[in-house]
Amino acid sequence: MSDSYSNNVDITDPNDMEDPIDRMIRDLVDYRLNMCNVQELLLMAAAHMTQDLENRTLSEVQAIHDGLFGTQQGEMH
Repeated sequence: MSDSYSNNVDITDPNDMEDPIDRMIRDLVDYRLNMCNVQELLLMAAAHMTQDLENRTLSEVQAIHDGLFGTQQGEMH
């Protein structure tokens, strides 16, 4: 019996050139996204966006914030 993640690669098939680990990760992500409800999806998106912003510099975060909320001279409304 064969599995879809074997290392037998047919170089004439562009789908076989994909790394098996990448394919398994994509399958797991697709499955998880299709099985979760909207609230879970929102929580995952918020966690991802928070992590992304925490990895940026203060000036990048401030520029994004100012672009969205239009704060001028440090004023918050």
